[in-house]
Amino acid sequence: MDDFQSKAKRFSGGRKAFFQEWMILFLFIALVAVCAATNSTFRTTNNIMNILRQASFIAIIAMGEFFAILTGQMDMSVTATVGMVSIFFAGFAVKMGIPIGVAGLLVVLMATVVGFINGLLTVYGKIPSFIATLVVMNITRGLNYIYSGGLPISGLPNGFNFMGAGYVGFVPFPVILMFIVALILYVITTQTSLGRSFYAIGGNVEASKLSGINVQLVGVLAFVFSSVLTSIGALGLTSKTLSGNVTLGDDLLFDVMTIVVLGGTSLTGGRGRIFGVVIAALFLQVISNMMVLLEINTYWQWVVKGLILLTVVLVDSNAKRD
Repeated sequence: MDDFQSKAKRFSGGRKAFFQEWMILFLFIALVAVCAATNSTFRTTNNIMNILRQASFIAIIAMGEFFAILTGQMDMSVTATVGMVSIFFAGFAVKMGIPIGVAGLLVVLMATVVGFINGLLTVYGKIPSFIATLVVMNITRGLNYIYSGGLPISGLPNGFNFMGAGYVGFVPFPVILMFIVALILYVITTQTSLGRSFYAIGGNVEASKLSGINVQLVGVLAFVFSSVLTSIGALGLTSKTLSGNVTLGDDLLFDVMTIVVLGGTSLTGGRGRIFGVVIAALFLQVISNMMVLLEINTYWQWVVKGLILLTVVLVDSNAKRD
């Protein structure tokens, strides 16, 4: 018990902050319990697996955004990066005949360049990350439309569909991929000096410099992590429909931001957990799923998600004043 509390204090600034970070877990358990008790369809195996599958790729993208926010920054370019990965991947594979694996590596490299540019503009150019990544988002989106003409590119091989819709036994492959990515990132953030550096920079940049951390390098890497993980999520979303679409990520930014903050990540950086992001993604998907089962108008999801984000930001802001 003492070890548990010491870890909580060491990583989160005390017991109160620890429970603020993991409040989403208690809320998630309560939400699932209420939904399962009130709706028989919700608790079926097929529906539970559907919730997990639907949350998987948005969770991976949110895990990327997590690194930017953890360092006290913000990556607004994720939506355009999703569209870029989707349309260029389909273009490489279908129009140019490049093998799927090679095409996948190429678009991940393209996303890495986007993240690197975001990092350079923010860290070295001293441009606020909100503005820098917003500019990169517009430029990337423009290039996406120039390349595609605004039209989707279909004809991807059926085998690629496994990434987004395949199963390993009775478990959807996207769910397995989500937890593998989360486990790797958990190890990085908790067991490596690089992971601790992300937290340190988000907590206090000047103190990080004095402790010998290369804040410029780590700051750039946060944006690279964001873009690379976004590219993985984008490939998964593309595999569901077997077509590239420049608008694939247009509606994702709000959900991504909501998931990261709802998962316990402070908007000013220095606090958060990878598995908190995963739980928050599942939390939002459970709400969406339950609203569908209850035949509630889809537009109400926007209202609910907006209220959730507003509440979490208010709680986070007030916690900093205490």
